[in-house]
Amino acid sequence: MTFAPGWTQSIDTGGPRERADLLSYISDTHKAVYGFRPRWGREWADNATLTELRQDAEKLEESVIAEAAADRAREARRQAEMAKHHLAVSRAKKPIPHTFKPFTNLKEMLV
Repeated sequence: MTFAPGWTQSIDTGGPRERADLLSYISDTHKAVYGFRPRWGREWADNATLTELRQDAEKLEESVIAEAAADRAREARRQAEMAKHHLAVSRAKKPIPHTFKPFTNLKEMLV
């Protein structure tokens, strides 16, 4: 399952560690998405069925994928604005004349 963009966590489905893996995945992914760990009690963790844990894990994985897509869209907008700003600044600069001759009027200034 996807934990964060570019990171995955394997869950031993059907094995003895599936419950522990799912609880660990849910806790870590909830922290990555929302910024804090879920506030469940020990009673909930012990009584939740594997089906409920799998559904919670799938919802969190969808949230991770949606957040990654939103991050990519924000970055694309930021890059487009930077390019637009760069073009505006480069167009606003005065062009340097191609016949720039600094000493053209020197003779008149010295006489």
